[in-house]
Amino acid sequence: MTDSPKADDARDDFILQERLSGRSARSISKELRCTVGEVDESLDRTLPKITNEAKRRLIALDLDRLDGLIEVFYKRAVEKVDCQAGLLVVKILERKAALLGLDSPQKLDIVQVQAQAEPSDHEQIKAAILRMARPERFRQSENGDGLADDEGNGGPGPSNQTH
Repeated sequence: MTDSPKADDARDDFILQERLSGRSARSISKELRCTVGEVDESLDRTLPKITNEAKRRLIALDLDRLDGLIEVFYKRAVEKVDCQAGLLVVKILERKAALLGLDSPQKLDIVQVQAQAEPSDHEQIKAAILRMARPERFRQSENGDGLADDEGNGGPGPSNQTH
């Protein structure tokens, strides 16, 4: 490393400019005869810190800039019936919505509809056997399936048999 703070600042500025221009940290470290870690540390010293406050500040500035653009181009779109200005206003509004998170997906309550299941073949055969074995317990139900018991419960009712 160098001895003077000015040399360190100049080196940090050089590293920053080289990285901004697209040069790799490895290439810079070879030229400066330092480690990639030292290049990264230099960038940590020179690049702005990204904190929540910094993000909030940047978003607020962008929103003010976008509001200024909307003011200019909205007037042009309405007064001069300028289609391009109108499209630009829409794009600006989309950008504002994105910055504010207004377009993020909302949680939706999903309503599940279950269709009435038809009785399986096994259940239909069982019901037919029970109707034949005990015809006095079954009568014709309203829908004609013959599965209603004497109490109108829609099924053969309680049974002492185990399945």
